[in-house]
Amino acid sequence: MVFVFILLFIAIAIKVGFDFLNRNQESLVKKLNDQVELAKENFPIENQTAVLNFEKSVKNIKLILENKVKTSEFLSSIANNTHKDIYFSYLNSNVNDNTVEIGGVAKSLAVVAQASSAFGLIEGVETVEIKNTRNYDSSVTFILILKVKDSFFK
Repeated sequence: MVFVFILLFIAIAIKVGFDFLNRNQESLVKKLNDQVELAKENFPIENQTAVLNFEKSVKNIKLILENKVKTSEFLSSIANNTHKDIYFSYLNSNVNDNTVEIGGVAKSLAVVAQASSAFGLIEGVETVEIKNTRNYDSSVTFILILKVKDSFFK
């Protein structure tokens, strides 16, 4: 019987305590909402627009910088796997098609084949296709098409 009264007393004390904390927090939330409303009234619309434009600009700059970092990472992975006897004439990437197109000049077809094998070992590269090879007296021009995974550009 005593145990039941103690349990009842604890339950009532907890209920009263939670009610007290709830009222305090509601009061604090009301005060903060009032302060926000007051700040909104005192902050001119022109300044609000300027702040919103600034926030959008910061987000855009952040996105541009993230893309630059991603681009430099994928360029460095290609540069690190480039054969020493290859000279690139252009590099083009298409994020929508998940392809990287590399054009260049090499000493021989064997060097182009070695380069395509090296590019195939890069993490994120699915396939490497050699296109438009042309033999000249002392060199070969070529185009390599790297089919890459979505994660390659990220």
